[in-house]
Amino acid sequence: MQPRSTKLFDRLKTVSVYGLGQSIPILAQLAISLVVIKQHSVALWGEYVELLLWVNFLALFSYFGNKTFLLKTFSETPANIYSPWLSNFVTRGLLFILTGTLIFAVPIFAEHRLLILLWAFLLFYNQSFEILILYQRDFKFNFITELTRNAIVLLSILFFTGAFNLKTLLYLIIGGLFIKSIFYSAFYFRNIKYTTISLDVKSLKNSIPFFIPMVLGTIRTKIDSYYGTIYFTKTDLSQYQIFIGLVTLIQMGASYSINPFLKTFYRISNQTRDRIEKQFYGIGIASGILFIGVIYLVIEYLYDFRFSASSYLLAYLFIATLFVHLVLINQFYKENKQMQVAVIIATTAAMQIVLGYFVIKTHQIEGALAIKTIGQWAMIIALLFLRKKIVKAIPS
Repeated sequence: MQPRSTKLFDRLKTVSVYGLGQSIPILAQLAISLVVIKQHSVALWGEYVELLLWVNFLALFSYFGNKTFLLKTFSETPANIYSPWLSNFVTRGLLFILTGTLIFAVPIFAEHRLLILLWAFLLFYNQSFEILILYQRDFKFNFITELTRNAIVLLSILFFTGAFNLKTLLYLIIGGLFIKSIFYSAFYFRNIKYTTISLDVKSLKNSIPFFIPMVLGTIRTKIDSYYGTIYFTKTDLSQYQIFIGLVTLIQMGASYSINPFLKTFYRISNQTRDRIEKQFYGIGIASGILFIGVIYLVIEYLYDFRFSASSYLLAYLFIATLFVHLVLINQFYKENKQMQVAVIIATTAAMQIVLGYFVIKTHQIEGALAIKTIGQWAMIIALLFLRKKIVKAIPS
């Protein structure tokens, strides 16, 4: 029997490699933002961020519940994962036509429509492989892929000698995504080359309970940034997104604690889940102080930006809930209560949209952080309350 210490080391190693691979894009984006800001302007990065936010939002619709739905499907039929994956990929590809149509209809994309269409497609294509990486734990390969493509993009921007503008930045970002797509295609081709391709409309229908919470959740967690594209100057939007980017790194770190073990989480007892949740309460409260300290140092001394003390306090209150939020959401998924989660998210998002219209316009960055934090706490309270009603309560 494997010693407990060895098991713990193996789990920590798995989480670390997974986390590094997932963190590199955010870290690279922060590094790229620093280079663009220092060598060119804060406003240029704000222009890019404005497009980035809306491209990611439109691309979301072609993901269509791909990750969580397929994870459950693979867990039920572990011997046959590539057939449902490929069928799901091809079927969701049809939805990308809608995304492409929307890109040509959105005025903000008018000047760069073809580039943005390619950008959105590569996001869709590369995201489709994330479930294979997660389920098969191909974390080392993903780490190498992310490190390679982001290093190439960063170095290209750093040593670019010609006229540098938004179009140049888009070319380099899209080039990096193309490199990533080549890596993914080559790595998984041997497994899918003999797999039968078919349309699987039923899988899209079954994905709806997973897709709706994902879309609503994205709207809820990014409504502050979407309002930022309307109410902030390009400079303020740039600074805010860098601040939120650092918070996102911590948010991702919370997910690293459980994502590699989700297929096991769906089988654990309520007692085990109880212990995990209690640990995450403490981790969130204690680690939040350390994380905010790091964010302060990076923002104030590396980027040379200035944020108020209340902004840092609001960010701490948001970070402190991240670990518990993750456990609660997956508990509802375990009990097949995705639609109940969707109702909570939709209600919270509606509240944030209404409040955000008034608060963010008036209070700018502090208002955006307040809306983000209020929404997060509202979610936690609602999930805890509803769990007592429809899910077996955690023993005290």
